[in-house]
Amino acid sequence: MDYDVIVAGGGPIGCFAARDIAEQGCRVLVLEEHREIGEPVQCSGLISERVLEISRVSNNVVLNKLKGAVVHAPDKNILNLKGDRVYGVVVDRGAFDRDIARQAAKAGAKIYRGKKLISFDYLTDKLIVNTTSGEDKGCAFTCKLLIGADGFNSTVARLLDLAPAQEKVTLFAAEVSLPGFDGHLAHIFLDHQLAPGWFGWLMPVRENIARAGIGCSPLMNHDWRGSPRPMFEKLIAKYPIFKGLEILKTTGGIVPIGYLERTYDTRVLLAGDAAAQVKPISGGGLYLGLKGASFCAATAIKALQKNDFSRAFLKTYQDAWDEDFGLEIKCGLKHREIFLNMDNREIESLTGFLNKPHWRNIILKYGDLDYHSRLAAKLSLAPPWANRFLENGLKALLRGLAQAAECRY
Repeated sequence: MDYDVIVAGGGPIGCFAARDIAEQGCRVLVLEEHREIGEPVQCSGLISERVLEISRVSNNVVLNKLKGAVVHAPDKNILNLKGDRVYGVVVDRGAFDRDIARQAAKAGAKIYRGKKLISFDYLTDKLIVNTTSGEDKGCAFTCKLLIGADGFNSTVARLLDLAPAQEKVTLFAAEVSLPGFDGHLAHIFLDHQLAPGWFGWLMPVRENIARAGIGCSPLMNHDWRGSPRPMFEKLIAKYPIFKGLEILKTTGGIVPIGYLERTYDTRVLLAGDAAAQVKPISGGGLYLGLKGASFCAATAIKALQKNDFSRAFLKTYQDAWDEDFGLEIKCGLKHREIFLNMDNREIESLTGFLNKPHWRNIILKYGDLDYHSRLAAKLSLAPPWANRFLENGLKALLRGLAQAAECRY
């Protein structure tokens, strides 16, 4: 019952970190509170091909390839962004998660399902981790290092009193039957009345089958409580594209939005949603979460080699991921701030302004599912919206991101 590393959370982020650490011959235990890996599904399943590459997940999980999007403004404007390359793929998210879990198990990590971390305590030279399950009173394990990959409502972070994400967007989503709907374009619906502070979406999975959903931010609807499902019902009633829709199964989730100043403590690291390693504009967490998990695993391996689990040493994890994509998150937060301050009239005007060949070509050329800053740096020059970026102090930030993007690509 003694391990080098215990990972709380058997999702893709936790299992990715567990895999990399176990491949170095370390004793790794993954604690997953659910009985089945990949269930319940709480993600739209839209990722970049880059995510498949770094995760080593088989292309067999891909259900559709998207080559653009159609953006629906609150009133009449529609921005059609159809390209000639693949911008993202729709995957079987449950199968994706199970593939990474199999990789972790193959590397030597043990995965205990139905076990949830409820507390941990510091001993002289290790941690004792206490768990519970629905069938027994739980048990205890010891480890040298604990990784909290246990989601937006991280028990690990809460026990350490680490600051949570500044904003948590609530989602309602569904897999739906939609006669006649297929193709390779996602549909995005921008309307602060229907989706305050977020957006609605509709993505083709295969012929007559799609995924749809909507989100709500408490920053724009302080009185809102409960599920965004009523907003979803209004969404499908408003747009003709949803005609004939039948819900097959529903899901939901929370998207943590923010930048966490500290994702580490003595003998503890946080990764993924627990560390708010999420794109603030789209809410996508797999790419940044997997990158965070990679830095997390590398830091854990070095800590084990040096036998140094101090807060000072583990800060190198924060420094590593911050240097790699911290600025990307901060830029996304600035753009999100602008979006939150826009009303429906301005959204309508913006989509109309961008609906010109010049700007459509720029969006299609620089659009990237994982690096929103590439496109943001170009769009910040578009009048009359340049003033908004100047007002929010984004110019210098965007120039730095643009330079970094040139180096990456």
